[in-house]
Amino acid sequence: MLRYREHRPGPDLRPHIECLWTVWDSVARADRTPERVLPDGCPELIVHLGDPFARLIGRRWVVQPRAFLAGTLTQPWMLRARSRVKTVGVRFRPGATTAVFPLSMSEARDRELRLAGLVGASSAAALIEPLRRARTDAGRFAAIEEWLTARLSVMAPRRSTARAAVALILKAHGRKRIDDVARALGWSRRRIERVFARDLGIRPKLFARIVRLNAVLATLDEPERTSAVDLALETGYFDQAHLLRDFRVLAGRAPRSRREIDGELARHFTRPERLRALLFPVD
Repeated sequence: MLRYREHRPGPDLRPHIECLWTVWDSVARADRTPERVLPDGCPELIVHLGDPFARLIGRRWVVQPRAFLAGTLTQPWMLRARSRVKTVGVRFRPGATTAVFPLSMSEARDRELRLAGLVGASSAAALIEPLRRARTDAGRFAAIEEWLTARLSVMAPRRSTARAAVALILKAHGRKRIDDVARALGWSRRRIERVFARDLGIRPKLFARIVRLNAVLATLDEPERTSAVDLALETGYFDQAHLLRDFRVLAGRAPRSRREIDGELARHFTRPERLRALLFPVD
């Protein structure tokens, strides 16, 4: 059985990083069940210290790189852990990845970009080697925080980012019109599209759809939830058909409760408490 643990980073990293996490299994297995990872607007930095996972691309399972940035997803990813599982990850907040990596996130949308290609071989090794040497989760999390802090110090802060627009869309649970978001910030529609392409790699309207879908996922453990029509209206959809269409496109499945598990690892990513923290940030 896969075991999963999260760690909240220090105050200097919290504006950029939702959490650090690790997943492992002390027993090697060859019969892993596929995982369905849903879009949530949060890119991830992944380092596989055990066997890299494989991702279903078309009809083929393709082995992932050992260390890479997974960009913003616009569709579910089907992943399968291989025999020896020992992986660490960094979950970025939406729009925060470019504070650490010098790229336009449009290059990373629905893709894995090798870490060494983003920051150079020496900087990648400065993260990977301490992770390999660490003997505890605490040691690995400390190594990641040290590396991230160093990356932030060498990256020039941007004057114009998508952060303010992201915050408004999250606060509205994806229900706010993008023109209204731009107007509230004194931005043009062209500007908001440009900063979203750079900082998230997707259009703001699609980000709002992803946020709205996750607002639904955040409610699905409520025992009194019985009517899909009520659920659709309460979470900002026009009707049940609109809700089902977004789930089919963005999640690849129906909006059932979490009794329909997406996988041993992926179920942690759609925990209602985790999604509520994303939609109702406190810091």
